[in-house]
Amino acid sequence: MKDETDQKIVEQVYQKWQDFFAPINPVALAGLYTQEAVLFGSTIPPYIGRDAIQSYFENLPQGLYTKAQFIPEYVNRPASDVISIAGSVAFTRAEQKALELRFTHILVCRDSRWLIASHHVSPKQIL
Repeated sequence: MKDETDQKIVEQVYQKWQDFFAPINPVALAGLYTQEAVLFGSTIPPYIGRDAIQSYFENLPQGLYTKAQFIPEYVNRPASDVISIAGSVAFTRAEQKALELRFTHILVCRDSRWLIASHHVSPKQIL
């Protein structure tokens, strides 16, 4: 990461996300997204808006995931209130092999809070 401030912002957002993910807290997770956010997660269709994103997390299997670990590899700040991130994420699953994915996030600053405006995951292996 180029800038220490960007690094701290990204680390803080991901620490909250990871804390709220295992065990899954759908309300807290949804609160990390903007009202109009888009989430392209592990299911189809995309989830648009905070309420839909909360529903996505409510419908994930409870207890399956024991940990999430984001590894931001590329961080860019195209505007003072926008941070673009690409990297990988590993989801530790109970009694199963970890699920490793690629991700992209767009963070935006709203009312002095950094929130996720766009969230996309895809398989890490080459197709």
